Amino acid sequence: MTSTAAHEPADLPVRIAAAIDAALTAHADPVRAEGAKRYLRSELAHYGVAVPDVRVAVRAQRKAHPALPHDGIVAVARALWVEPVHERRLAACLWLEAYADRLAPADTALLAELIGESGTWALVDVLAGSVAGRLLLRHPEAEPVYRAWAAQDEMWLRRSGVLAFLLPVRSAATYPQWFPVLGEVADPLLTDPRFFVRKAIGWVFREASKHHPEDVVDWMRPRLDRVSGLTLREALKRVPEEDKAPLLRAFRGAAGPADPDGNGDGDGDGDGDGDGDGDNSTDEE
Repeated sequence: MTSTAAHEPADLPVRIAAAIDAALTAHADPVRAEGAKRYLRSELAHYGVAVPDVRVAVRAQRKAHPALPHDGIVAVARALWVEPVHERRLAACLWLEAYADRLAPADTALLAELIGESGTWALVDVLAGSVAGRLLLRHPEAEPVYRAWAAQDEMWLRRSGVLAFLLPVRSAATYPQWFPVLGEVADPLLTDPRFFVRKAIGWVFREASKHHPEDVVDWMRPRLDRVSGLTLREALKRVPEEDKAPLLRAFRGAAGPADPDGNGDGDGDGDGDGDGDGDNSTDEE
């Protein structure tokens, strides 16, 4: 049944959230739940539902309610989020992603609120890299908000302020507008010692290098004394070897900051950049 803005029952958002939750619990797997909780170092309860199945549950309700108005969209997300269950909160993130074309700049306050309560890249990266990024593509006036996020000391909000530019710099069409902004946002963050900030900076520059590897090399070259090895290696992953190798050699000869995790690149920590499990929506073409 398709809902309309004019004839919605008042409890429709709660009913939609309940339908999504029912679909999630139908796929619950206690063994997977234990492993996911351990992997994410999560304090939330876990159903043990695979990300693709969470997406299917969200898409089914999105398809059933194409005309849901803005307030209803937000109410569903909040109804899902209120329970401290990882898959419900992931569904809330994916729900906002599914209706990203209905969101407005004022909804950045909601995104910041949820990011602040996420506590894990597995939720943050959908809200920031996907939802906030899509919002910026439609509403460039959200830019100052994301700059302000990146300037905050709180780690997840800072990471989000960087990841919000991932989709804009990945697109060849919008790259010229947003790559200079990314540079301004990222430059003062290069010496942040935290893994999740350093990896986010490198990830977004890596996406920019898909179409403009030379610009990424040129941006990194004068900053080799401040950029971490983690950020640099991540940023250069897709850069041609003949351009990457000289920069890495120069970095090794410079007094760049050490990686905070002490293992060189930290790639085993799992940070949602899409390389490992392919579940992160921001890595879709």
